[in-house]
Amino acid sequence: MDKYIGFDVSSKSITACVIDSRDDEQYETLPVDLPVLAEWLGRQRDRKDRVHLTFEVSGQSGWLYDGLIERVDTLTVSNPSELTWIFRTRKKTDRIDAYKQARLLKAGLIPAVHMPTADIRRWRKRIQHRRGLITSVVRTKNRIRALVKGQGYPRAPHRGSWWHQLNRAWLWEIAREGGVDWREDLEDLLEQLALYEDQLRRVTKRLDERLKHHEGAALLMSIPGVGPRTAEAVLAHTDEVERFRRGKEYCSYFGMTPKLDQSGTVCRQGHISKQGPSVVRWLLVECAWRAIRTSPSLRAFYERVLGGQKKRKKIAIVAVARKLLSVMRAMLLSGSVFEEHLVLQQEQIHRATEQRQQEAEEQSRRRKAFYQ
Repeated sequence: MDKYIGFDVSSKSITACVIDSRDDEQYETLPVDLPVLAEWLGRQRDRKDRVHLTFEVSGQSGWLYDGLIERVDTLTVSNPSELTWIFRTRKKTDRIDAYKQARLLKAGLIPAVHMPTADIRRWRKRIQHRRGLITSVVRTKNRIRALVKGQGYPRAPHRGSWWHQLNRAWLWEIAREGGVDWREDLEDLLEQLALYEDQLRRVTKRLDERLKHHEGAALLMSIPGVGPRTAEAVLAHTDEVERFRRGKEYCSYFGMTPKLDQSGTVCRQGHISKQGPSVVRWLLVECAWRAIRTSPSLRAFYERVLGGQKKRKKIAIVAVARKLLSVMRAMLLSGSVFEEHLVLQQEQIHRATEQRQQEAEEQSRRRKAFYQ
């Protein structure tokens, strides 16, 4: 007999719903403890029943997945944002959530998410940690600059930025003079900045060591404008590039495809969906600005999308970022480095096709005007 189990996981307890082949339902509340959960799942298989388990992706899902994958016949981690559209209910309780997952699992309608290995998950966490440190460094620098300017120092005394070595030494000098509250606050902020920057250097060094051993790093960094930070983010969140059957599916995973609103003959494309890892989109857009300055083919693509309209700059640069993703997928699948002439040749074909379409539309317009 098959048993379909849905877990509704919270920080303190897990509500389990078990539905068997006869559609009998059972509910139980379990502690968030792996040995207890493993023992409970073992009891569900006492009579050699086949056990199928599902729960929603969350901060604990990786830990639960690693601990329970050997205790069940199949384990599916579901996407909660898609579950709401498949199974809508006006009421929301732990039992209803667990029942919803068990019922959809039995029907084969669970929207599953890809679960990477523990090593890949740790790699992704470290990339996110580095991004958080960068945000903290920038925020602290802005607070220091605002504090100093508010005390009558509109600019640094030495040439270069505020964070040049000589200017940093000057900031420490005025902070250590003491006597007033703002100087003490400045000293605290400078110590905070030094701590964040030291942590950032250590995390960056560890990420560099990790990236050296990935065979796809050299491929992606052969693209103009793509550095180690972008390469590692794309590789970590791609995990297995073979699981993406098409380029559109790959770009959609990173939230780089436009939203679609279609009804009858009306079809509107909106902003990009922004689903998936935001750190990858952020890095790709930064790379796109550098790429259009160094790559003739990507610059030509940018100019074509821009169409001579300055107000389309953001649209064009996001299109370049999506183009970079498509190129990266092709390179990872083929194992070849970036070849400028191939991308430029493809862009020339697109330009020629667009020009023919415009000429055909113009001829059609003239014919209609003539017969009218």
